[in-house]
Amino acid sequence: MKTKAKSKGGLFSFLKRMFLFSFVATVFYLGANQVIKIQSQQTPCANSKTCVSDLSMKIDNDAVGMFQGKKVYPPKIDPNADLNNPVLGTNTKEGDKHVYIDLSKQTLFAYQGKDLILKTLIASGKWGRTPVGNFKIWQKLVATRMAGGSGADAYDLPNVPYVMYFFHDFGLHGAYWHDNFGHTMSHGCVNMRQIDAKALFSWAEVGTPVSVCDQITGSNQCIQNNPVQ
Repeated sequence: MKTKAKSKGGLFSFLKRMFLFSFVATVFYLGANQVIKIQSQQTPCANSKTCVSDLSMKIDNDAVGMFQGKKVYPPKIDPNADLNNPVLGTNTKEGDKHVYIDLSKQTLFAYQGKDLILKTLIASGKWGRTPVGNFKIWQKLVATRMAGGSGADAYDLPNVPYVMYFFHDFGLHGAYWHDNFGHTMSHGCVNMRQIDAKALFSWAEVGTPVSVCDQITGSNQCIQNNPVQ
């Protein structure tokens, strides 16, 4: 009888330990998956590898840049240029300003009220995710320097023109180092032709809404999957 009682006690203890182990393992697994999911949705910076960004105006008209292992030559920037006379929306006197980006079509739309005043191809994130969501331009810089990456992915770009930051260091800006608009080509920012970026820079204001959409439907609905909160 004593031997039998001891066997039952041992079995109960073993089952109890197995239950606790399974419970702890399940909690750890679910928690780890949630952390990974959250981290995968977070987009902390435009350069996903080093997060190197200069968020201040920086003009260097004598510098030479580098992109994909090749030298690139930045445009000359006039710090005294008058950028307060917009060419966009001159025939539209009323209505709120709003910028929409359709990542599926790599296209930017700028509206003033119900009037479409600019439609142009862009180049969004290839080496880093362009954040999807509803934002506002929080800083405008005539030019700045952007650098980061490593190895073949390294880049150093002085005089990036007409920068409009809308989420952390993600911004709309002109690009002189490629002409691949209509296709993904950035580390997360929204690249634009310099002439379009200049026009948008003169028209947009700090506080202008920017909606980044996975897709804009034919009925002008902005579809956002897992938007940044």
